[in-house]
Amino acid sequence: MTQSDPSASAAVPGQREIAGRLAAFLRAADTALDSWDLYSNEHTDLDGWPYDPEAYDGRKAERDRAVWAAFSPLREEVGVLLDAAEADLGRIPVSSVAQRWAWQLGQLRDALDRIEAAGTEYRKLLTAHPQASSEGRHAAVDARNAEAWNALYSWSVHARAVLAIRTTAVRAATGPRHAATPPPPSPPATAGHSTRR
Repeated sequence: MTQSDPSASAAVPGQREIAGRLAAFLRAADTALDSWDLYSNEHTDLDGWPYDPEAYDGRKAERDRAVWAAFSPLREEVGVLLDAAEADLGRIPVSSVAQRWAWQLGQLRDALDRIEAAGTEYRKLLTAHPQASSEGRHAAVDARNAEAWNALYSWSVHARAVLAIRTTAVRAATGPRHAATPPPPSPPATAGHSTRR
């Protein structure tokens, strides 16, 4: 394995800011998923069937909309983080690499492709129906979000690997942190000399 500069990913313009937006997405996705789990548990029977299917579907659409909106600021730039993370895997010491990271990056890359495909399909639909009513547009948004849901969920589950890889790469580049070593203790003060008589 080539040991090039492990801090190279830190030099990617805007990477820190993109990583910050990724962390914000993860917090928003966690909130949406926790809220959804609570709602789903309270509004379904023991077999998972909703008491009110229409309300349940509406709430699911809200969840999908919230997670899509949280991911949207990243869509154009998250590929930069994936590229940097993949490059960092070849730079950081093998002993610091979690075995699952390469697999997780593959899952994220595939999920990003599916998110982009859902977005492309949505834009084609709007282009093909420029006079669509607001209700039709709303239905198209819900369809896009539902189509992208599994891929967005993959990002909410695996994207922490991107942040962990970046942190590991930066740590490897800067070396281990050493706690400040306290100065050695001063020799004990000696009492005045006394002479035995």
